[in-house]
Amino acid sequence: MNLKLALTLILISSIVGAFSTLLFKMGASYKINFENKRLLGAVFLSGISFVIYIYALKQAPLTFIYLTASVSYIWVVILARTILKEEINKLKFMGIVLVITGIILIQV
Repeated sequence: MNLKLALTLILISSIVGAFSTLLFKMGASYKINFENKRLLGAVFLSGISFVIYIYALKQAPLTFIYLTASVSYIWVVILARTILKEEINKLKFMGIVLVITGIILIQV
């Protein structure tokens, strides 16, 4: 087992997955077809994220991988705020803090 490699892979996978989610959101307002570059990009990034995730699963226990992957929620909130200009209210901020706290507590 290589926890450092697993953590690196999960962080990369979660960031790529967050961008995929962003593209899904942006592409959802257009017609759903093969000409929708945002949706195609989202599908492509989802595939890349999935492959990286599988490699991470080879490196560490499932509990470590699955719980650490929840950091993707944080990336999505950051991207939604910076690119889509969505508001982050106190409740969302508290949710981010709880996710980070949970990841830390589970890994100890």
